[in-house]
Amino acid sequence: MASRRAAVQEAAKAQRKATPNKKIVRKPAAPERKEPEKKPATPSSSAGIKTLRVLLVIVGFVVALLAGLTVGYAMIGKQNISDVLYPETWAHIFQLVFAP
Repeated sequence: MASRRAAVQEAAKAQRKATPNKKIVRKPAAPERKEPEKKPATPSSSAGIKTLRVLLVIVGFVVALLAGLTVGYAMIGKQNISDVLYPETWAHIFQLVFAP
């Protein structure tokens, strides 16, 4: 067995000496095909949807304003809740704040 192993090693050494040291160079892989990226499904951005969103934001602002007025005037100020919507009430408050 030892002689067989020695013979294989001798053959390997002889082969290494016979062939010059070559750098192993890998071929660059073929460029992969890039599939077009798929965007996640989004609702259509038509003009009707955009208009609806803008109107929804405006309505939300109006509701928030009315809720704030109600809480500030009726609950904190301890006034009648129906007086919040009268223009005379806000004209009076405006005159108190900006009086000369």
